[in-house]
Amino acid sequence: MTFDLPASKGPLRDLATEAGHTLGFALQAIGATVVAILRRRLSLSETLTQVVFIGRVSTGPALLLMIPVGVFIAVSVGELAGRIGAGGYSGAVVAFIIVGQASALVSALMMAGVAGSAICTDLGSRKIREEVDAIEVMGMNVIERLVAPRVAAGIIVSIMLCSLITVVGVGACYAYHIYVQHLPAGAFMATFSQYGRMSDFVMALVKAAVFALVSTIVACFKGLHARGGPRGVADAVNEAVVMAFALVFVFNTVFSQLYTVIVPAVGAY
Repeated sequence: MTFDLPASKGPLRDLATEAGHTLGFALQAIGATVVAILRRRLSLSETLTQVVFIGRVSTGPALLLMIPVGVFIAVSVGELAGRIGAGGYSGAVVAFIIVGQASALVSALMMAGVAGSAICTDLGSRKIREEVDAIEVMGMNVIERLVAPRVAAGIIVSIMLCSLITVVGVGACYAYHIYVQHLPAGAFMATFSQYGRMSDFVMALVKAAVFALVSTIVACFKGLHARGGPRGVADAVNEAVVMAFALVFVFNTVFSQLYTVIVPAVGAY
């Protein structure tokens, strides 16, 4: 298996070629991960190492980002709700925004921007040092050995991170509602439990897992196809982050539209 893209033949042809190679690599990575798990060939030590590594670099920035996001949502919602006399419905809006959208997106941004860049840098460095070629010479499956543990670890960390972000975001909004707006806690919890559904949270976890899968595969693809020395690795990291961000927003739009069709809104018959 070779991890070198064809020579440049023009912007459009390069775009089509890279898109095709990325799709093929994604199918190979997903297939190798599933087969490795079913046949118990997935390296548990490497997967655990990647879980700890991704969790360490992603958890802090995710919480630091989600706290101001939660406060901003609480301030915006509280200001608007107070003007129209519906301050007690802030819990419903928090359920819609944080549980339904913000938690999965913040988790995806961390996976694409923080964990993805770290994974791409690691694999890109291995590529330019010819460690990937050495693994192939020894007859080992590069995708199963290097990509599958990172894909599995990314999905695991993303699901846990999405859950943690949801708790922190809702907690920040709740604290603002109680201690800043001085509104009753019962009103917040009543509307939150009324409009916040378990299906919304499950969908957020599903989206977080898919976003992690996409971001990790893109990072691995760019890292394994890096060339041109350290500068090439830096370019691959930049391209991986931008591509992952774009794909995350595309997938988020698709999943959100499908969810609104499959699961009716609260109060709809």
